[in-house]
Amino acid sequence: SVLARQIFNPGYALFQPQAADSLTYQPNKLSYYNKDHLLYFHFVGRIIGKAIHDQRILEAYFSRSMYKHMLGKPVD
Repeated sequence: SVLARQIFNPGYALFQPQAADSLTYQPNKLSYYNKDHLLYFHFVGRIIGKAIHDQRILEAYFSRSMYKHMLGKPVD
């Protein structure tokens, strides 16, 4: 979807491809260069939550550690 592509748009510096496969994404350590990064992360979280609630598929593939963090499980 267009929204998923924009979420991972390198211009926003929110996420970066995981080095192992470049298909999954993890938060970008340099996201703070974008002064509005916290607002964008909040927005992305709301979009993902809405998609889950509505049982919609969002073409957003995160790293395993990202999913563990979302579920409140220990990250390796």
